[in-house]
Amino acid sequence: MRHSQFDSSGPMQGQRSVFRVPNYKSQPTVSLGTTEDPVERVYHSRRTHRKSRAGCATCKQRRVKCDEAKPHCLRCQKHGVECNYLAVPVRTRPTKHIVHRFLESRPDLISTESLASSMSLLVVADKLEELLQPSHSPSSSSPSSTSLSPPPERALEALHHFHQVTMDSGQANSQIGMMMGKVVRLAFESPLLMHGLIGVATSHLCGVLPNNSSYRVAESYHWQKAIQKYTKEVSSGLTKDNMDPLYSACILLTIHGFRLEEFNPRSSFVFSDNPEDLNWLRLQGGLRYLLERTQQWMPDSMWWAFFMQSRYEEFNYEDDRPGRVDLDPEFADLCRIDETSTVENNPYLWPLRMLTNLLALENTKENHRKYYNWMGRLETEYYDCLLQKDPPALILLAWWLALMSVVEEWWIETRIRSECTAICMKLEDSQDALVLRMLEYPAQSCGYLLRHVQERNVLEMLENPLLC
Repeated sequence: MRHSQFDSSGPMQGQRSVFRVPNYKSQPTVSLGTTEDPVERVYHSRRTHRKSRAGCATCKQRRVKCDEAKPHCLRCQKHGVECNYLAVPVRTRPTKHIVHRFLESRPDLISTESLASSMSLLVVADKLEELLQPSHSPSSSSPSSTSLSPPPERALEALHHFHQVTMDSGQANSQIGMMMGKVVRLAFESPLLMHGLIGVATSHLCGVLPNNSSYRVAESYHWQKAIQKYTKEVSSGLTKDNMDPLYSACILLTIHGFRLEEFNPRSSFVFSDNPEDLNWLRLQGGLRYLLERTQQWMPDSMWWAFFMQSRYEEFNYEDDRPGRVDLDPEFADLCRIDETSTVENNPYLWPLRMLTNLLALENTKENHRKYYNWMGRLETEYYDCLLQKDPPALILLAWWLALMSVVEEWWIETRIRSECTAICMKLEDSQDALVLRMLEYPAQSCGYLLRHVQERNVLEMLENPLLC
């Protein structure tokens, strides 16, 4: 029988007790009424022992105490088994979580005021790492693609920065601020949108800390991913399920396209023959493309109320009336508009109608959102006139840029001033008095002194020395 191997008169291996217990000696029975004191029970204290923490692998596997003798422990020698210390697994300190490393580098985030926010980042980081995990395709695992990937800490820092910038800008309780809150929540379900959101944040960080190369790497990486995923998603088809991530990503991509890092009028499309140099303006029409193709599902979009608000405001973007009615005469003359002109036969009538309505508004920050819509509604014929450097087209754009100069946004200011200055530089040698006169307002808004204005000022000072 199987148990017969244990039948032995001698002691068996494993019979000895691991623990020492009190030794209760048999006590004589005490009769009632006796005068003898009862015999006191004797206890043997438990022998102290030291835990084996550096024992051999064999003892650890058998879960028995090792005396840690080297090169061979006594237990292994007694049982004639191999004693191996090399195979003992080395206990390493667990790798710190991405958030712990990030918070250690940013102690300001664990202040009393931001403690709750910081604790929530622990949950956010796990989702970020999962969401932005590179695909395991052969191309993505190549050394070149891996080396371009920024450290994961940058993604968490960028998300926190995006949140802080939104709150600090005073827009948290505005409609656009609330929409950005929805965009952040939606981004945790869309890698496309998360890459775009982090791209915006890292672009801003690049402007704040231009000498930090790690932000440059992160910015390039996330914008590249966002553009790739956006193009792929649009090409695969627009649906009710992907319209909100695409709307949101498109808005973020327009920020990327519009932003200009440094003031340099000579880099403008005005002095270039490359049509791509005007893409910063062309890209602003991307949202209209999406809206036209998802119109049937738009009432179910989280953006629906935001998009529809303009319909309840006292502003008309659908003014396509023919002729010169309600147009400034000088603008109408500049754009060669007469009573027979329509939006179909004159490429300037439509942008001029929209610009005229914008000029009627008070030029304040409160109205700046209405200014944005102008560039998103331009038609192909007008873009063609811009690429041909046609003076009426350039002046209409310069006036819109002048209106936008009141908008104090980090991704707008440099582009506005640079492009407006470029147009003034391009046209200031014109022999057309109307062109020169129409340039003066844009030049004043961007701080450019036109040559004819400078000459006029000199003449006025010569004629009246008291003005000096």
